[in-house]
Amino acid sequence: MTTATQPALDQESLAHPKRTLHVLDLPYDILYLIITFTWIDPGQEFPVVLSHVCRLWRQYALDTPGFWASLTFKNSIPEIEKYQTWLERSKDSPFDLKIGSKPFTGASIKHAKAILRLIFPHVQRLRSLQVNNIPLKIMQVIFDRLNDVHLPSLETLHVEWVWSIIIDRRTVNRKFKPFRHGDAANLKHVTLRWASYDYVVHRFRNLETLDIVIQCSRNSSRGKAKTVQNILSLLPDLRILRILIEQGSWPEPRSGITVLPPLTHSSLEALHLGASQDEVDTIVCALILPSLRRLCGRFENDAYISTFCLPTLGLARPYPNLLHLQLYAPRAYGEPGSVVGLRDMEFFERALGGLPQLQSLTLSGINLENNKHLICLTRTCPQLKKLVFRSCSGPAVKEVRAMIQNRRDPKGMGSNSLEYLQIDDSAVNVQDLRVGLSAGSA
Repeated sequence: MTTATQPALDQESLAHPKRTLHVLDLPYDILYLIITFTWIDPGQEFPVVLSHVCRLWRQYALDTPGFWASLTFKNSIPEIEKYQTWLERSKDSPFDLKIGSKPFTGASIKHAKAILRLIFPHVQRLRSLQVNNIPLKIMQVIFDRLNDVHLPSLETLHVEWVWSIIIDRRTVNRKFKPFRHGDAANLKHVTLRWASYDYVVHRFRNLETLDIVIQCSRNSSRGKAKTVQNILSLLPDLRILRILIEQGSWPEPRSGITVLPPLTHSSLEALHLGASQDEVDTIVCALILPSLRRLCGRFENDAYISTFCLPTLGLARPYPNLLHLQLYAPRAYGEPGSVVGLRDMEFFERALGGLPQLQSLTLSGINLENNKHLICLTRTCPQLKKLVFRSCSGPAVKEVRAMIQNRRDPKGMGSNSLEYLQIDDSAVNVQDLRVGLSAGSA
């Protein structure tokens, strides 16, 4: 059946014939994926691959400065001439520089100076600098040369050492003061592995990402929590903080935590703590982070916190935007079957009440006291999608079904958010529970 508008549409189609779509009309990101995912030689860089397809693509590659703005020195002989060409083709685009260890297998200062001579005419365009596992002498040559340079484009600094090549840690920390007489006013992202962070956090106050190692010391968990507070107080715009606390002897469990007066930081969205459980608990209780969404452990998984933290979570409500929580009940030291912190569970509901955005909750080894604490979930966490019980006392499917029904009750919370439920190693089909509930109510 034709419509009155069809002739007009046909005439418009004739007047404006379909334009042939060209591969160069693809967004850069899509084109990049097509080439790199289908190219079988991993030794070739993307702009080189692109420029060897055909004459048209070569011209396209040469006319796009951003394609040539990444320099990586990873071979034993630095490819100076190649990257001289790349820098010329990158024109005025900011560029990234990555220096690995292979050019300095023999601690060759000659190679370091050649790289520095190459980049210095363009150094104000330097956007990121990554230096990985190179000898201390070479590190000093590089940063001494950059000491009094102004780097207006620098946003990212990544410095990583392997301790087997460092003789005196105190010497390293004393001397590592990057850009001391120069400037990097736009520095936003810093990773310092096994290098002192003190100078950097005092000098560059606009950081958004910080990844550091806190060296092993005799400081207590309270002292390390105070260190975290000091770092956050210096960096008001910080959004992501990753801290690995170097461990000495294995710390003994404690029967409680020492709570510091809390520090409020409004911008932090993700906190990653590679630390002992005692240190994690103490740090968590020492902060109020209204923007925090992720609290992660050593391997990027959601960090566990103990029930010792519940009074702080319940009274201060420090993490209103947290999305994931893993809570466990610690055992008394020397008494494997004895759970400590039962009194802290009295703050369980208040703690959950301060987590309105929570989407995932894991309870491990929690004594639910005949499902007394399960009832809390009928009144809290309206956005909860995933609920996991591991080695908890209870719960039975019957009580869980009642909890879900109460969560859904429109006279109560009216939440139908729960999608995944696991009790120990068994996943429970939430949809089946809902069907059972519907049949029961009918």
